[in-house]
Amino acid sequence: MKASPDSTVIKLPLLNTLAQGGYTAAMRLGSQQQEVRLVIDSGSSTLAVHHSKYQAEHDQHLQPTSLAQEILYGVGGWMGPVIHTEIALGSAKLSQTAVALVQEEASQTFAEADGILGLAYAPLNRSYDFSGYLTSQGTAPPNTYPWPFPSQSHATDKDLAAFKKLQQHATETDLPSTFDALAQQGVCANRFSLVCQRSSIHIDPNYAHPSHDPLNQGWLLLGGGAEQTQHYQGEFHTLKVLHDRYYNVDLIGLNLVGQATIKVTPSDSLLIIAGSSNAIIDTGASLISLPADAFTQLMTQFAQAVTNATELLAPFCGDVTKVIAAQQQGIDAQQLNLADWPAIEFHFQGQNGAPLTLSCAAQHYWQLNSPAHGKAVFKLMGQLPNWTPQSIIGLPLLSAYYVIFERDDTANGTVRFAAPRGR
Repeated sequence: MKASPDSTVIKLPLLNTLAQGGYTAAMRLGSQQQEVRLVIDSGSSTLAVHHSKYQAEHDQHLQPTSLAQEILYGVGGWMGPVIHTEIALGSAKLSQTAVALVQEEASQTFAEADGILGLAYAPLNRSYDFSGYLTSQGTAPPNTYPWPFPSQSHATDKDLAAFKKLQQHATETDLPSTFDALAQQGVCANRFSLVCQRSSIHIDPNYAHPSHDPLNQGWLLLGGGAEQTQHYQGEFHTLKVLHDRYYNVDLIGLNLVGQATIKVTPSDSLLIIAGSSNAIIDTGASLISLPADAFTQLMTQFAQAVTNATELLAPFCGDVTKVIAAQQQGIDAQQLNLADWPAIEFHFQGQNGAPLTLSCAAQHYWQLNSPAHGKAVFKLMGQLPNWTPQSIIGLPLLSAYYVIFERDDTANGTVRFAAPRGR
C-alpha cells in the first residue's frame, strides 16, 4: 500500500553522542514499551537490539521464530535470534515486527547504542531458517529464542565465521525491513529525510553534557520530504539510485576545488545487475571511505593545496586500526586554519544522467572540538579491509545538506540534497 499524501510524518529526534558520531533515535519495544536507542543506518536493513538492553522474557507480545540473523559490516558484526513483537516509533506502532536480538556482538559494533535500525531495502535483511537443523538436534520447539547455540560474551571474527558454516544447514530468506512495513501499511510515505550538522560528537564545556549541545542533535523524518521547507532552502540536487539493495549511486570522480578530477572506477552494467555500484549513501557511516587509489590521489591534492597538510593528515592515513585510534585522539585544532582547506567536490551521475556535483566544505571533513574541546579529527579514510573498491559516502557529506531518501520516486528511488536552512 502506498501512503496517502496526508500520511503522518514521524518526527524522531536524533543524538550523535552514543555511536561515536553516528545518530541514534528512540524506539519502544514489546508490551513493556522498553525504550532503546538505535543507530539510524541507510547502509543496512535489519532492526536489531542487543539482548541485554531489552527484557525479552517479560514481553507478553513476543513470539519466537526459527529464524536467526548474522550481519557483518565494514567494521564489526553480530548474530542472534529473530523474534516478532510490537514496536513504536514516535506515535506510530507496528505489531508482529521482526526484531533480531543481538546475542553476540563483535568489536563493540554499536558503541554505546542499543542496536540498529536499518533503512535500506529488504534484500539486505537476510535471515536463516534453522527449523530443520534444530529439530534434528532435538530442540523442541525448534526456535532460535532462547538462543540454542553456544554463546560467547564477546564474539570474534572466528565465532562469526563458525556460525556462517552453521548456516549451511539453514534456508535463507529475506525479511521485510521495518521501514518497508511502515510504508506498506500506509503509516507514512515511502521516503525519509535526515537533518544533522555533524559527523563527530561536538564537545563544548558550556554544556553539562554533549547531548544538550544543538550541534549534536538532528531529526529523522519518516515519511518526510520536500514539504518540510523549514529544514532547507533553494533547489534540490537529485541522484539516481541504481539498485534497491543499498542506496547505490554512481560516483564519477572527486577533487579539491580548483584541481583536476580524480576519476574512480565506474559502475559497469554487470556490477549494477549484481545489485551494486561504485558508491553507496550511508547514514550509518561517520566517515567517508574512498577506494585506496582515489584516497591516495586526494591526499596528494591536499599536500599541494595546504602547506602543512601532509603533517596534519599523517595520523589519519593508514589501516583501519590506525584510523580508529586517530579518531579517538585527534590533533591540536590550533594547527588548523580551515580557510586554507579547499572544499571537496564529489561528482555523481544525476537523475537525468548528467553529472551532478555536491560539495563538502572543510568544516565538515574536519570536525573541530572532537573528540575533546580544542581537538580536531579528519573524516575521510581509505578503503576498508576486505571491501570492494566502493566509496561509502557518509555523514561528512550528508551533514552539509538536507537529504531525502525518496524511495517512491522512480523504480529504485532517488536521493535528493538541498542546502540547509538557518545555519
